[in-house]
Amino acid sequence: MKTLFKSLVKASIVAAMSVAATFYSFAQTEPLGPLMSVTEFTIKPGHDLQFQEGVKAWKECYLSEKGEWTWRMWQRQQGDGNVYVLTSDMQNWAEMDISDSVGKNCAALATSMINPHVEKATNHITRLLPAVSKTSPTENEVISVSFYELSLSHGYLFLPMVREVLASVAKAEGDYRGYWYSWLTMGPESPNYHYVIPFKNFAEMDIVKDGVWDIYEKEHGKAKRDSLQTNFRLSVKNTWLYQYKLNTDMSRPIK
Repeated sequence: MKTLFKSLVKASIVAAMSVAATFYSFAQTEPLGPLMSVTEFTIKPGHDLQFQEGVKAWKECYLSEKGEWTWRMWQRQQGDGNVYVLTSDMQNWAEMDISDSVGKNCAALATSMINPHVEKATNHITRLLPAVSKTSPTENEVISVSFYELSLSHGYLFLPMVREVLASVAKAEGDYRGYWYSWLTMGPESPNYHYVIPFKNFAEMDIVKDGVWDIYEKEHGKAKRDSLQTNFRLSVKNTWLYQYKLNTDMSRPIK
Protein backbone atom coordinates (compact mmCIF):
# COMPACT_ATOMS: atom_id res chain seq x y z
CA MET A 1 0.00 0.00 0.00
CA LYS A 2 2.91 2.37 0.61
CA THR A 3 3.92 1.83 -3.03
CA LEU A 4 0.38 2.72 -4.11
CA PHE A 5 0.42 5.90 -2.02
CA LYS A 6 3.82 6.95 -3.38
CA SER A 7 2.43 6.64 -6.90
CA LEU A 8 -0.49 8.87 -5.97
CA VAL A 9 1.91 11.40 -4.49
CA LYS A 10 4.05 11.59 -7.62
CA ALA A 11 0.98 11.98 -9.84
CA SER A 12 -0.33 14.92 -7.82
CA ILE A 13 2.87 16.96 -7.49
CA VAL A 14 2.54 18.55 -10.93
CA ALA A 15 -0.94 19.96 -10.21
CA ALA A 16 -0.91 23.70 -9.50
CA MET A 17 2.71 23.64 -8.32
CA SER A 18 3.31 27.22 -9.36
CA VAL A 19 0.31 28.48 -7.39
CA ALA A 20 1.46 26.70 -4.24
CA ALA A 21 4.95 28.11 -4.63
CA THR A 22 3.55 31.64 -4.86
CA PHE A 23 2.17 31.49 -1.32
CA TYR A 24 4.88 29.29 0.19
CA SER A 25 7.64 31.67 -0.88
CA PHE A 26 6.71 34.00 1.95
CA ALA A 27 7.86 31.39 4.48
CA GLN A 28 11.29 30.73 3.00
CA THR A 29 13.11 32.75 5.67
CA GLU A 30 11.84 30.32 8.35
CA PRO A 31 13.44 26.93 9.12
CA LEU A 32 12.07 24.08 7.05
CA GLY A 33 10.01 21.46 8.85
CA PRO A 34 9.41 17.85 7.77
CA LEU A 35 7.11 16.97 4.90
CA MET A 36 3.82 15.17 5.38
CA SER A 37 2.00 13.11 2.77
CA VAL A 38 -1.78 13.51 3.07
CA THR A 39 -4.01 10.99 1.25
CA GLU A 40 -7.78 11.49 1.46
CA PHE A 41 -10.01 8.48 0.73
CA THR A 42 -13.71 8.90 0.04
CA ILE A 43 -15.31 5.51 0.69
CA LYS A 44 -18.16 4.13 -1.41
CA PRO A 45 -21.52 4.17 0.43
CA GLY A 46 -21.97 0.95 2.39
CA HIS A 47 -18.31 -0.09 2.00
CA ASP A 48 -16.87 1.29 5.25
CA LEU A 49 -16.44 -2.05 7.02
CA GLN A 50 -14.85 -3.67 3.96
CA PHE A 51 -12.40 -0.77 3.61
CA GLN A 52 -11.43 -1.01 7.27
CA GLU A 53 -10.87 -4.75 7.06
CA GLY A 54 -8.80 -4.31 3.89
CA VAL A 55 -6.49 -1.78 5.54
CA LYS A 56 -6.14 -3.99 8.63
CA ALA A 57 -5.25 -6.97 6.44
CA TRP A 58 -2.63 -4.92 4.58
CA LYS A 59 -1.24 -3.66 7.90
CA GLU A 60 -0.97 -7.23 9.23
CA CYS A 61 0.90 -8.28 6.08
CA TYR A 62 3.21 -5.27 6.23
CA LEU A 63 4.11 -5.78 9.88
CA SER A 64 4.65 -9.52 9.41
CA GLU A 65 7.13 -8.67 6.62
CA LYS A 66 9.01 -6.35 9.01
CA GLY A 67 8.14 -3.19 7.10
CA GLU A 68 9.38 0.07 8.63
CA TRP A 69 6.91 2.62 7.23
CA THR A 70 4.74 4.48 9.78
CA TRP A 71 1.39 6.19 9.23
CA ARG A 72 -1.81 7.46 10.86
CA MET A 73 -5.34 6.87 9.57
CA TRP A 74 -7.84 9.53 10.61
CA GLN A 75 -11.62 9.35 10.08
CA ARG A 76 -13.36 12.64 9.37
CA GLN A 77 -16.30 13.22 11.69
CA GLN A 78 -18.34 15.69 9.62
CA GLY A 79 -18.99 16.72 6.03
CA ASP A 80 -20.12 15.01 2.84
CA GLY A 81 -19.46 11.28 2.52
CA ASN A 82 -17.37 8.87 4.56
CA VAL A 83 -13.78 10.14 4.46
CA TYR A 84 -10.51 8.78 5.85
CA VAL A 85 -7.22 10.67 5.76
CA LEU A 86 -3.90 8.83 5.83
CA THR A 87 -0.91 10.91 6.93
CA SER A 88 2.74 9.94 6.82
CA ASP A 89 5.83 12.01 7.65
CA MET A 90 8.86 12.38 5.39
CA GLN A 91 12.05 14.20 6.33
CA ASN A 92 12.69 15.27 2.73
CA TRP A 93 11.66 14.75 -0.89
CA ALA A 94 14.41 12.17 -1.39
CA GLU A 95 12.38 9.62 0.58
CA MET A 96 10.06 9.37 -2.43
CA ASP A 97 12.95 7.82 -4.39
CA ILE A 98 13.28 4.92 -1.93
CA SER A 99 11.68 1.67 -3.03
CA ASP A 100 9.70 -0.24 -0.40
CA SER A 101 10.03 -3.94 -1.23
CA VAL A 102 7.83 -4.92 1.72
CA GLY A 103 5.05 -2.70 0.42
CA LYS A 104 5.33 -4.40 -2.97
CA ASN A 105 5.00 -7.79 -1.29
CA CYS A 106 1.65 -6.72 0.17
CA ALA A 107 0.42 -4.74 -2.85
CA ALA A 108 -2.00 -7.48 -3.95
CA LEU A 109 -3.99 -6.97 -0.75
CA ALA A 110 -4.34 -3.27 -1.52
CA THR A 111 -5.56 -4.07 -5.04
CA SER A 112 -8.08 -6.69 -3.97
CA MET A 113 -9.23 -5.58 -0.51
CA ILE A 114 -8.86 -1.78 -0.42
CA ASN A 115 -9.19 -0.28 -3.90
CA PRO A 116 -12.64 -1.75 -4.70
CA HIS A 117 -14.16 0.13 -1.75
CA VAL A 118 -12.65 3.54 -2.55
CA GLU A 119 -14.76 6.02 -4.50
CA LYS A 120 -12.03 8.62 -4.79
CA ALA A 121 -8.47 9.13 -3.53
CA THR A 122 -6.45 12.35 -3.62
CA ASN A 123 -2.92 12.89 -2.35
CA HIS A 124 -0.90 16.01 -1.57
CA ILE A 125 2.32 17.00 0.16
CA THR A 126 2.40 19.52 3.00
CA ARG A 127 5.22 20.90 5.13
CA LEU A 128 5.21 21.70 8.84
CA LEU A 129 5.96 25.33 9.72
CA PRO A 130 7.96 24.88 12.96
CA ALA A 131 8.31 28.62 13.65
CA VAL A 132 4.57 28.87 14.48
CA SER A 133 3.90 25.30 15.71
CA LYS A 134 4.21 23.30 18.92
CA THR A 135 7.68 21.88 19.37
CA SER A 136 6.64 18.37 20.42
CA PRO A 137 4.58 15.98 18.24
CA THR A 138 1.14 15.02 19.45
CA GLU A 139 0.00 11.55 20.47
CA ASN A 140 -3.64 12.64 20.88
CA GLU A 141 -6.35 10.79 19.01
CA VAL A 142 -8.68 13.72 18.25
CA ILE A 143 -7.75 16.74 16.14
CA SER A 144 -9.54 19.83 14.91
CA VAL A 145 -8.28 20.97 11.51
CA SER A 146 -8.88 24.42 10.00
CA PHE A 147 -8.21 24.91 6.27
CA TYR A 148 -7.39 28.22 4.60
CA GLU A 149 -7.60 29.03 0.88
CA LEU A 150 -5.90 32.36 0.22
CA SER A 151 -6.86 35.26 -1.98
CA LEU A 152 -4.73 35.62 -5.11
CA SER A 153 -4.53 39.38 -4.61
CA HIS A 154 -3.84 39.59 -0.85
CA GLY A 155 -2.71 36.10 0.17
CA TYR A 156 0.74 37.46 1.01
CA LEU A 157 -0.79 39.13 4.10
CA PHE A 158 -1.82 35.82 5.68
CA LEU A 159 1.36 34.30 7.08
CA PRO A 160 2.75 37.54 8.60
CA MET A 161 -0.63 37.98 10.30
CA VAL A 162 -0.50 34.42 11.67
CA ARG A 163 3.04 34.93 12.98
CA GLU A 164 2.11 38.13 14.80
CA VAL A 165 -1.08 36.84 16.42
CA LEU A 166 0.43 33.53 17.49
CA ALA A 167 3.46 35.25 19.00
CA SER A 168 1.05 36.82 21.50
CA VAL A 169 -0.58 33.44 22.17
CA ALA A 170 2.77 31.70 22.76
CA LYS A 171 3.87 34.55 25.04
CA ALA A 172 0.68 34.34 27.10
CA GLU A 173 0.42 30.55 27.29
CA GLY A 174 4.04 29.40 27.05
CA ASP A 175 3.63 27.50 23.76
CA TYR A 176 1.66 27.41 20.54
CA ARG A 177 -1.68 25.61 20.55
CA GLY A 178 -1.19 23.48 17.45
CA TYR A 179 0.63 22.82 14.18
CA TRP A 180 0.62 24.86 10.97
CA TYR A 181 1.23 23.24 7.57
CA SER A 182 1.84 24.78 4.16
CA TRP A 183 0.53 22.88 1.12
CA LEU A 184 3.27 22.28 -1.45
CA THR A 185 0.99 20.61 -4.01
CA MET A 186 -2.54 21.73 -4.79
CA GLY A 187 -5.67 20.84 -6.72
CA PRO A 188 -8.71 23.00 -7.54
CA GLU A 189 -10.24 22.33 -4.11
CA SER A 190 -7.06 22.44 -2.01
CA PRO A 191 -6.21 24.97 0.70
CA ASN A 192 -2.92 26.82 0.97
CA TYR A 193 -2.52 26.15 4.69
CA HIS A 194 -4.08 24.02 7.38
CA TYR A 195 -3.89 24.27 11.16
CA VAL A 196 -4.14 21.26 13.49
CA ILE A 197 -5.18 21.57 17.15
CA PRO A 198 -4.90 18.28 19.12
CA PHE A 199 -7.27 17.16 21.87
CA LYS A 200 -7.15 14.25 24.31
CA ASN A 201 -10.78 13.50 23.47
CA PHE A 202 -13.90 15.26 22.23
CA ALA A 203 -14.83 16.31 25.79
CA GLU A 204 -11.71 18.49 25.90
CA MET A 205 -13.29 20.63 23.18
CA ASP A 206 -15.83 21.79 25.78
CA ILE A 207 -13.09 23.62 27.70
CA VAL A 208 -13.43 27.34 26.96
CA LYS A 209 -10.17 29.19 26.26
CA ASP A 210 -9.51 32.83 25.50
CA GLY A 211 -9.77 33.55 21.79
CA VAL A 212 -6.51 34.27 19.99
CA TRP A 213 -7.75 37.69 18.90
CA ASP A 214 -8.65 38.57 22.50
CA ILE A 215 -5.17 37.52 23.64
CA TYR A 216 -3.62 39.67 20.93
CA GLU A 217 -5.78 42.67 21.87
CA LYS A 218 -4.77 42.41 25.54
CA GLU A 219 -1.13 42.83 24.51
CA HIS A 220 -1.39 45.25 21.59
CA GLY A 221 -4.72 47.08 21.89
CA LYS A 222 -7.92 47.19 19.87
CA ALA A 223 -6.57 49.33 17.01
CA LYS A 224 -3.85 46.82 16.12
CA ARG A 225 -6.34 43.95 16.48
CA ASP A 226 -8.72 45.64 14.05
CA SER A 227 -5.87 46.24 11.59
CA LEU A 228 -4.75 42.60 11.64
CA GLN A 229 -8.32 41.31 11.34
CA THR A 230 -8.71 43.47 8.23
CA ASN A 231 -5.61 41.80 6.78
CA PHE A 232 -7.08 38.41 7.65
CA ARG A 233 -10.33 39.13 5.80
CA LEU A 234 -8.42 40.44 2.79
CA SER A 235 -6.01 37.48 2.67
CA VAL A 236 -8.50 34.59 2.97
CA LYS A 237 -10.76 33.55 0.11
CA ASN A 238 -12.32 30.58 1.91
CA THR A 239 -11.95 28.66 5.18
CA TRP A 240 -13.46 25.44 6.54
CA LEU A 241 -13.14 23.20 9.60
CA TYR A 242 -13.43 19.47 10.37
CA GLN A 243 -12.71 17.21 13.33
CA TYR A 244 -10.94 13.87 12.90
CA LYS A 245 -10.51 10.81 15.12
CA LEU A 246 -7.56 8.44 14.87
CA ASN A 247 -8.39 4.84 14.01
CA THR A 248 -5.69 3.05 15.98
CA ASP A 249 -6.42 -0.37 14.43
CA MET A 250 -5.70 1.03 10.96
CA SER A 251 -2.65 3.07 12.00
CA ARG A 252 1.00 2.47 12.80
CA PRO A 253 2.26 5.76 14.28
CA ILE A 254 5.55 4.36 15.60
CA LYS A 255 7.78 1.40 14.74
